[in-house]
Amino acid sequence: MKDKKPRLCKEGEPLEGRKVLDFVLRSLDINSDNPKAAIGFEWQKIIGNRLYPHVKIVEIKGSTLVLRADHPSWAQIALMQQKKILALITKKYPSLGIKSIQMLSA
Repeated sequence: MKDKKPRLCKEGEPLEGRKVLDFVLRSLDINSDNPKAAIGFEWQKIIGNRLYPHVKIVEIKGSTLVLRADHPSWAQIALMQQKKILALITKKYPSLGIKSIQMLSA
C-alpha cells in the first residue's frame, strides 16, 4: 500500500538533510527566523567549539539566558567568558534583550 502523505523527494532519490530539517521544524512550528530559535542554531558559533559540547541553552527567562554546564569547571569557564558571550548575543539578537547569564551545573 502506498503512503498517502506527500514525500520530501521522488521515490528512489536520497533525502536532502536540509529538506528533512526544514520539514521537521515546520511540523514543530519552529521558525528559524525567530531569534529564540536562531540563537539555538548559532549556539556553537556563539559559545565556541571548546565549550559547545559542555554548555547548552536551557531557556531564556526575561532578560536572562539560562545555561547548563555538564561540570562545574565548564560552568566556570563559560562564566569567565560571559562578557564576550553577551556581547555576541546582543549584537546578533538585540530583540531578545538578554542582559545576563544564569549558569546551572549538573
